[in-house]
This record gives sequence, structure tokens and C-alpha cells, in this order.
Amino acid sequence: MTKLTDINNSEHTVGIKLTNATKKQFKISICESLDNNYCFKDLKQADIKSLHKFIDGTIGKNLTISEVDSIYLRTNGGPKQVVNGKEVIHYGKDGKSFRIFGYYNQDGYFNITRIDPKHNTNRS
Repeated sequence: MTKLTDINNSEHTVGIKLTNATKKQFKISICESLDNNYCFKDLKQADIKSLHKFIDGTIGKNLTISEVDSIYLRTNGGPKQVVNGKEVIHYGKDGKSFRIFGYYNQDGYFNITRIDPKHNTNRS
């Protein structure tokens, strides 16, 4: 397996930064239960279509992590969140409300933690 970082400590407090994101293909995984109220059972048909569109637009086009970041990474909003020692980021596109939250695991997969079709997460 390709070495992703110089960091050997798998319990790094802000996640693991991928050093070859320009070459590493974007992949998703679900390695833990999704957050309550932000999981598959709560999705409506239109929400599932939005998720499918995200998958087609990323994995379906064989994009790299850097390409996905440049198209989908949301940078507006509050400060970065750290949950259970992982830096959580969120992806969305073109000001649409559909968002996917997660973090990159040690294998370079974007581990989905929350599917938020109406972007309710950051609303107060």
C-alpha cells in the first residue's frame, strides 16, 4: 500500500492529511454508523437522487481528492469541526442545500458520517 503521510501516529488529533491528494483517487466509505437524523432511512427519493448525482460526479468521473475538493469542498461557514479526533469536512456544490459530511481515514477514503440533503447541520 502507498504511504500517504509522514505521520506514524494513527491517533493524530486532527485527522490525517493526505500528501498526494492530487494523484489519489477519491473514494468513499462508511465505517461507522451515520449520525442520527442524517442517515439513509431519513432520505426521500429526491435526496437519494442528489446522493447518486454526487457519486456520479466524483467516483463516476474518477476524480482525484484535489479535484473533488476544488469542485465540492464547502469553505463558507463556521470553523472546522473536530469530532472524535477527526477533522470533519463537508461537500456540496453550486450553493445547493445537499451536503455530505465526513473525514478522510488512514486509508485515504472519505468516510461519510452524515448525509444532509437540506443542509440543516449549520442552521440554528
